[in-house]
Amino acid sequence: MARLLNPLSPVSSLVFFLSMMAYPAALSVRNYGVGQSDASPWALTDAALQFDLTWMHLVTDVIACMFGAWSAWKACSPRSMVAPPWIGGPSVRRYGVPVLKGAALGSLAYAAGCLPAIVQTLRFTGGSVPVGALLMGMAVPAAMFALGYALGAIMGSRWSLVPATLLPAALCWGSLVLLMPRIPKGDVFPRAWGSPLAVVMPMMDTGIGAEPGLSINLSAVTVRWILVAVVLAASTAACMLTAHQWRPGLSWIVAPLAVLLLVPTAAGGLVAMSGPAEWRRSAPFTPVCKSIDGVPLSVCSHPDDGAHLRRYMRYMRSVASWFPKDSVEGSSGLVLLLGNAFTPTSHGQAWNLTGQGLAELEHLGGKKIQIMTDTVTERTGRYSDLADVTQAIVKEFIHADCAATALKNVYKQRTLDDGASVSAFVLEQLPQRMRETVYESLGGGSAISGLGSARGPAADLLNDATNEEFHAYVRRNLSGLERCTVTPSDVINDLGKNH
Repeated sequence: MARLLNPLSPVSSLVFFLSMMAYPAALSVRNYGVGQSDASPWALTDAALQFDLTWMHLVTDVIACMFGAWSAWKACSPRSMVAPPWIGGPSVRRYGVPVLKGAALGSLAYAAGCLPAIVQTLRFTGGSVPVGALLMGMAVPAAMFALGYALGAIMGSRWSLVPATLLPAALCWGSLVLLMPRIPKGDVFPRAWGSPLAVVMPMMDTGIGAEPGLSINLSAVTVRWILVAVVLAASTAACMLTAHQWRPGLSWIVAPLAVLLLVPTAAGGLVAMSGPAEWRRSAPFTPVCKSIDGVPLSVCSHPDDGAHLRRYMRYMRSVASWFPKDSVEGSSGLVLLLGNAFTPTSHGQAWNLTGQGLAELEHLGGKKIQIMTDTVTERTGRYSDLADVTQAIVKEFIHADCAATALKNVYKQRTLDDGASVSAFVLEQLPQRMRETVYESLGGGSAISGLGSARGPAADLLNDATNEEFHAYVRRNLSGLERCTVTPSDVINDLGKNH
């Protein structure tokens, strides 16, 4: 191993390798529920995983640059097998070899740290390995090591750790400032978009929606690795200039620093002005749709989004259990479209679907609502929470016209005094109760949240009922609630038996 790593120190390399691996590994375990008994709600979609891999390297970048500076400083010690820069002699191999080996270690450490996230997510989504996103993340630690190594060779002391810490930290912070989440305006998403600056900066632009079918532009991956090659070459050249021009005083430092900083900056500037967009959008697709038995409710997703489809089918089966058999006959129904994948790429399109996909969607009938599963957009903003979805379901399936006025005044009602006020009080709670029941069925906590300002025996019984009791009560009385025939006395006689 020592021979393979030479001239890098085996002990230092191991310590820094584990340090570089720790941050993405910790995020992998924390974010993706590794070890959970039911990890599927925690596992991201394949598309969402791509986005995370493009920024999980930020701390690794700083450590990689410090590793480079440390390695160069160690190489300047009398015991090093690599002659210090001021001795002179052939230097391409002397500096190119450690730069390449350290860059490879930085990339491998980041990739190893990402493995828990990749394995856990793909295990529950069935997606493909996000090679493009992984390569994007692996590129930056490689460049940072080379940058740190050159700084260490130029300074020739342990003080090089200071700029090797501050410079990558500044670049990462600059990425966050310059590439703040940005959503395309309006209700369309272009086929390819994103700032070319994101190819240059450590962090990719993550504010564009991690919908299925989204992939990193292969041209952007290629350009990013070309920039890494430029940084590696500039770092090696800076070390060579240091060895060739070193002399007492500081005048010699201008040339290596100019090569080290200006060459990568110039190359990055060219890419930022005219480089490729970093993301490519899915082509029109035919969705995968499933329906809920007994209720005119369907869920559709992109073919690559099996995780969200399975998750929402579990949600909707729980929601459908609130409605007795044949209680919603005559309703046109709802079709839930999951994620930004359905958003069209031009104003002339209804959805980003093939002709067959549009025909299948039309065949399902019902009202189409697009659900937010990643980033809020104009189309999905109205349904950014499961409670928004359950509220739409309640409005679609329960037609209590007799309680319309009472619903407008539900927060002003001090007591429940007639059937309309009871129906309004129950219907206002129903969407949130449905949401809580869904999460309880998936192992989440119970959070009873009675709504409305009314007080009194009937209101207190409704508010104090558990979600299970409330669920059973609605199933028993749904027809009467729709007709406003359930009085406060009926509530007391029904729920009072359990208290």
